[in-house]
Amino acid sequence: MKVTVHGPAAGPGPDGMISSWAPDQPVEVDDGNRQAVAWARTFIASGLATLVEDVAAKAPRPARPAPGA
Repeated sequence: MKVTVHGPAAGPGPDGMISSWAPDQPVEVDDGNRQAVAWARTFIASGLATLVEDVAAKAPRPARPAPGA
């Protein structure tokens, strides 16, 4: 997931540590890290960031065979 944080701003970052962002700083978040993705979605919802690239779509699971098949 990629977002652009509209700084200057400071606060908890996707890793939980205090971060400081410059104006329109790109931030890349690991799609597999649920807390980091939640952080990015919160920043987007608050207007502090803009979504650039959403979480990659998961591949569909293969269908299970019917019982007795």
